[in-house]
Amino acid sequence: MINVLLLPDASALALLDITVDSSAKTITAVASTTSAQASCPVCHQPSSKVQSRYVRTLADLPCSGQRVRWLIQVRRFWCLNAGCPRKIFSERLPTCAPAYARRTTRQAESLHEMALTAGGKGGAYLAQRQGMPTSRDTLLRLTRRRQPAAAPTPRVLGVDDFAWKKGHRYGTILVDLEKHQAVDVLPDRETETFSTWLKARPGIEIISRDRSGSYADGARRGAPQAIQVSDRFHLLVNLHTALIRLFDRKHDLLTLIAAEQHDLEEPRAQAPSATASLTSAELKPLPLKQVQRQARRNRRQTRYEEVLELHEQGASQRAIASLLGLHRDTVRRYLAAPAFPEIVRPKRKSLLDPYKDYLHQRWGAGQHNITHLISEIRARGYRGSATIVHDYLRAYRQHPEWLQTYPQQKQQGARDGGHMPLSAREAAWLFVCNPRKLTLRQVWQLEPLRVQDEVLASAYQLAQDFRAMVVNRQVDVLHRWLQEAQESGIAELRSFAAGIYRDYDAVRAALTTEYSNGQTEGQVNRLKLLKRQAYGRAHFDLLRLRVLHRSQPTNQQKCA
Repeated sequence: MINVLLLPDASALALLDITVDSSAKTITAVASTTSAQASCPVCHQPSSKVQSRYVRTLADLPCSGQRVRWLIQVRRFWCLNAGCPRKIFSERLPTCAPAYARRTTRQAESLHEMALTAGGKGGAYLAQRQGMPTSRDTLLRLTRRRQPAAAPTPRVLGVDDFAWKKGHRYGTILVDLEKHQAVDVLPDRETETFSTWLKARPGIEIISRDRSGSYADGARRGAPQAIQVSDRFHLLVNLHTALIRLFDRKHDLLTLIAAEQHDLEEPRAQAPSATASLTSAELKPLPLKQVQRQARRNRRQTRYEEVLELHEQGASQRAIASLLGLHRDTVRRYLAAPAFPEIVRPKRKSLLDPYKDYLHQRWGAGQHNITHLISEIRARGYRGSATIVHDYLRAYRQHPEWLQTYPQQKQQGARDGGHMPLSAREAAWLFVCNPRKLTLRQVWQLEPLRVQDEVLASAYQLAQDFRAMVVNRQVDVLHRWLQEAQESGIAELRSFAAGIYRDYDAVRAALTTEYSNGQTEGQVNRLKLLKRQAYGRAHFDLLRLRVLHRSQPTNQQKCA
């Protein structure tokens, strides 16, 4: 019984001896081959004429955390075939270890699984802990030696891209939407690469994709018989993008509405003393961060003026982007804006905000020991780091006069925060979002956008109709909505509708079928995790092996 449990192959080996080295935590087992003859690896003729013997050392799976080493007595035989170029050969152990290997097959398989699951560095750590010490380079070498079995051609295919380097280089992941597993990973997202992959696998009936033109062309060339389905989520994303361009053009209106809301919410009347105090504070030198912020704004404004000047001279958007080193979307946004588009950033919140008034009171009372102040606010519930407190109170030590202007600065900051207009992205999100899910403040921000401008009122109605159509899959409404968008006179929505017309069949299929790219997006998220685990070693071949390994049906079961 002990032979069956310990030997790599009880039918080919016989156990002779076992020794345990407790200090080195190593078990050394001695075994010998039991066959009477062996076959020549070249001519495959059996031979029983022994030439000599030697000991072959193999590392095996650990036992109770102890390293296991096999010393196997192997024989050399004379080849009895006179025409064979091999005169002497060693008997093989195909069920135990390949020729020239230094570890058993079962240990190599375990290390291979560790490398695919945890990566090179993580797998080396796990192997060390389990009594199979090896290097991460060895694990990666073992991983590259094996290729995953070819997955069967899926009937319903999901395709999406992922970034090797965002904005520069992308790859493609292909998912079987019925079996919930990745079937392949492509090194790029080019039309030719995707179409070639499809041509080699006939039988695909449905292809779910985003609105990418390269995937649409690739599917049309590689699988013309397949039904293309546009992803419903990406339809709403494209609508959101079109609305962002619209609000970039309406930036002045957003600023005006924010000012009106601020006047209604909080009057601007200030006491004369406070005004005088603020005036004196404004005469002080600006902080370094504010100076740097103003310099960046000046650079952006200079680029904006250069874009307008080149456009007036007749240069195309592509030429302007190339000359100034800008993205084409930036050039298009500058040309569509009626004035210089300011960058609107919401005020960042800090864990220290609820305790600043208390710190100010204690500092004014004479407590200038920051360590004691940190202890006091921690007793009041502060859970942030001590560094935040030190950085905030450093200004009081360096500039004691700030203590006198603190109330005015706080009041001015509150006024500035209330006066900050919505960004184009925030306003577009309000237009696309389900109105039942908006908070009271969001409804308060949305209402003037719908009332004060006829163009925005029409855009909001069209956006809500489109959202309801996509969510409820009202395919009968699609044609009428496209006509209304074309007749609305809103350039951004007309462009969006023109894009849907170009991809009309896929968009219609999205509203009539149940398939979407949600499952593919989940596979992309898992791929990103695997890529980040490998750091700089995540080359295409290794990443592909890990993605496909974890997607095999034996390793990943769908919950019932």
